[in-house]
Order: sequence, then C-alpha cells, then structure tokens
Amino acid sequence: MATDADENDMLTYTLWWGDSSDNLSKTDITATGMSGQSVTLEKSGLSNDTRYWFKVVVSDRIDETSSGEGNEKTYCKGEYCSGGWYTYPTCGICTGTGKVSCTRCSGTGLITTRY
Repeated sequence: MATDADENDMLTYTLWWGDSSDNLSKTDITATGMSGQSVTLEKSGLSNDTRYWFKVVVSDRIDETSSGEGNEKTYCKGEYCSGGWYTYPTCGICTGTGKVSCTRCSGTGLITTRY
C-alpha cells in the first residue's frame, strides 16, 4: 500500500525480482490501486528451498518510489528418501510466522526437520 499527495491518482505497483540483492529485474507483474488502497503482487514458478530478493516500485505516472529490498526463502517440497517415498510438508494451522517445517530423509534412515 502506498499513499500519494494527490488522493485521486491511480498508482501502479511493479514487482522487481531476483536471486540476489544486486540482481533484481523488473517483471511484468503489476497491480493498480488508488492512494492508500492495498494491492497484491504474486510471483509463481519459484524453485523449492531457494532464497529470492524483491522490491516494489510504485508510480503515479509522474513520480516513482521504491520499497526497500526484501528477501524470503521458499520451503522445500521434500526429496527422495531411501525406501522409495517422498514427503511433502503441509501447512496445517498457520501461525503467521512465515515458517513451514520441511521433513527430508538424510540417507541415514533419520528424518530431519528444517525451517
């Protein structure tokens, strides 16, 4: 959500995305909204267990400003485990912490959990 001195301006939000803070690229993912209105930007096709960096640039067609950079790591989907099965974590009751536990077989027959 961004605000503009001219409350009647339509704001355009554009997602910038990359695999490191110094490698952000503009995407074609945009959303529009009036000053003070929340918008949602979604990126799909992400790899498992990978850290991604992002920022949002907001423009009113005259001026633009950028959010600070942020980063998040995707959770892992599970890996092949000796014995021939995969495990897939599920998010039961989400607590809002942004952490999803991931179980994976370490090859020793022991299951480890990563956050």
